[in-house]
Amino acid sequence: MRLNFSINDYLLTWNLLYGTSFSEVVHEFKQKLYLTHRKQYNNLAKDKDEMLLDIKNFIPDDDTLYNLVFESNLFSKLKEDTEKHRTVLLKIWDKYKKAVNESIKEILKFPLQEEYTVLALHPIMDSVLTTPNSTSIGWGNRKDVKNPALTITNIMYYIVKNEIGPVEKKFQEIVDTILELAIKNELYTEISGTSNYVQKDEKSSLLKRQIYPYWLMYLGCEKEDFPSYMMRDGIVFEMDRYIIDKTIKKMNLYEFIEYCIRNQKKITRISELELI
Repeated sequence: MRLNFSINDYLLTWNLLYGTSFSEVVHEFKQKLYLTHRKQYNNLAKDKDEMLLDIKNFIPDDDTLYNLVFESNLFSKLKEDTEKHRTVLLKIWDKYKKAVNESIKEILKFPLQEEYTVLALHPIMDSVLTTPNSTSIGWGNRKDVKNPALTITNIMYYIVKNEIGPVEKKFQEIVDTILELAIKNELYTEISGTSNYVQKDEKSSLLKRQIYPYWLMYLGCEKEDFPSYMMRDGIVFEMDRYIIDKTIKKMNLYEFIEYCIRNQKKITRISELELI
């Protein structure tokens, strides 16, 4: 799997117009464009999904607003800063790509696409832009430099979430919890060397704690491995209540999600009091 980091002027402009106004200058700039070109401004809303589905071939129906933004001093500065941030993201990926590729195969147990495109956005806007069935995401976060391992983990989270695709609303919490266990927790732990299952000042959700023993089975842990993992991750449960199901470790992530949905009553039967 390869991540390509690039910049697209149209997506950068779309994010400027529809993202957070991070200064009074930006707010006034957007307000002026909206008041003078309201129809075009509103029509641009749909462009984000079209761009992410085929960024290389995107041509706007109306480029009036785009051209006005391109010609502004604000855009020049925005793009200059974003170019620098793209370089930062590329360096982060270069550092972690080998570890990510090795770990993600073991965790997902199904192949991802050969190539994904990460379109850098200005970090001050804290933006994540995605659309279903796309191998492109827009990304820019002001904390990217502070924790590079977390940055690449979060990018992978949105890539995998897009691969899993939409689910029924009644199953959304289970799927979100498993994705958190797989990417935000296990992938981060493996590439950083520091467990991220329970974050500082944050208690893990009950559902996460209920799925966790089965998640360890999915990872291929034997019962004698449980204590070291519980100590590593800060999630403790009564081992004697669980029988190792050896079929779980043969599943891929799709199958494990289906297993947890199918066995929801069994997995969630444990009361909060039974979890230490």
